[in-house]
Amino acid sequence: MPRDLFPNRQSQALTLTESPEAKTPRANASQDQDQLPSNAFTIVRDESDDREQRLSNTLRRSDEKNKLHPYVQLLSISDLEACVALEAATFPEHERCSREKFIYRLTTCPTLSLGIFSSTTTLPTPATQAAFDAARPPDSSTPSHRAVLLGHVIGTLTDGPAVTDASMDIPKNFPSHPDHQPTASLPLPGAETPGHHPLGRTLAIHSVCILPTHQNLGLGKTLLKAYMQRIESSGIADRIALLARPELVGWYVGKFGFEERGESKATFGGGGWRELVCSKLFLCWRGV
Repeated sequence: MPRDLFPNRQSQALTLTESPEAKTPRANASQDQDQLPSNAFTIVRDESDDREQRLSNTLRRSDEKNKLHPYVQLLSISDLEACVALEAATFPEHERCSREKFIYRLTTCPTLSLGIFSSTTTLPTPATQAAFDAARPPDSSTPSHRAVLLGHVIGTLTDGPAVTDASMDIPKNFPSHPDHQPTASLPLPGAETPGHHPLGRTLAIHSVCILPTHQNLGLGKTLLKAYMQRIESSGIADRIALLARPELVGWYVGKFGFEERGESKATFGGGGWRELVCSKLFLCWRGV
């Protein structure tokens, strides 16, 4: 019968004193050294594995994005159903842009709305069915393709320095207003006129939206960068303002150089928004 080459092995079982996630050397290593048993050890985490995983994820996302062949294009009223479907798939109902507001913005100032599309012949999944149903052929020469709207940025001009409830509203004398009043008078003196102000110098972004199934592929960054570049090149505005949920502030600040101005007074969608402004458009769209 074979003999146990280490007859005392069970009585000398090794003690794992650190989590496998720990890094070495530990900050209190010198203080704990005398307290550790002589056979204790620490597993060193190989950070190269993390770098390789991050690189792998980046390459995978880049490959998925390239397969979409995304392109940006100005939106028009013909994209109404696609915008409504995209908004419904992305935001809770109380935070969505309404159909009436889309009609107003896509007819009054369509040059301030930009979409990112993918021309495809693939079949939709249940999660993308609504977006595909609202898609249209990109041109008459390729009727088998569908121009699927993957994301959009919707904006108007305003006189004030930030996005407000009034700037997000539409005038009552506009036909798509739920309480349409053709002869509605202007607001009282001192009150802000709702809707788009053609001579305003602040570009108010009302929606930045990417189809949930296609998020985390860099499409949002591509779209917003292209949008900001167009605004800066046209000279139509001195600044860009938007409202964001607290968890998204870092994305706008870190990627595009927006400045956080504190909590917004806007009550749309229940309030709780953070006010963001980009006054250096030349630098912001470059991500400086």
